[in-house]
Amino acid sequence: MSSQSSLPPTGASRADHAVRNFGRRTSGITFAVMITVLLVALIFAANQNDIIGWIIVVISAGWLLLAAVLVVTVRRASQKVGQTLDSARADVAAHRAGQSGAAAVVDEDAHARNMKLDHSFKIVQVQKRVITQELEKGAEADMEMIERALDTMEITATNGRDMLADLVGRSEKKSGDDGDAGGETIEGDVVR
Repeated sequence: MSSQSSLPPTGASRADHAVRNFGRRTSGITFAVMITVLLVALIFAANQNDIIGWIIVVISAGWLLLAAVLVVTVRRASQKVGQTLDSARADVAAHRAGQSGAAAVVDEDAHARNMKLDHSFKIVQVQKRVITQELEKGAEADMEMIERALDTMEITATNGRDMLADLVGRSEKKSGDDGDAGGETIEGDVVR
């Protein structure tokens, strides 16, 4: 048995626990009924000592044997299915946590900033292509278009640098809050 079965059920495992308990109860009741039928048939067959009573004993013993085989088979199959589900759940949890084995934390600010930076780089690539196409025209190049592309690249680069500066500023602020100097600048020589 797994260590999970000894813990009290919580959340989604409550349904699994209830199904398992129901299966155990019904299989126990089924065996009790089958054993009772076999014992009653045995008693009647021994008292009557006729062939029909012994045939009933053989039939009830067959049913009891069939029920035992079915219960054992179903339990083994359910254990395998449970192990497969546990393995699949562990795989999904590991996939969500990443390869490091730690819990995955999604920083929405970082995600939004990364998306903006990616968009900025794409803008720069497009503007570079525009400039290259215009310069290939030689004397017929549209200098105003080149100037607009260069301005767009400058604005995009400035915005990207501002985003990174905000990130560095927040990072320094956090390290200043956690650091030894309480956010103050430390002066001195770097010893290597």
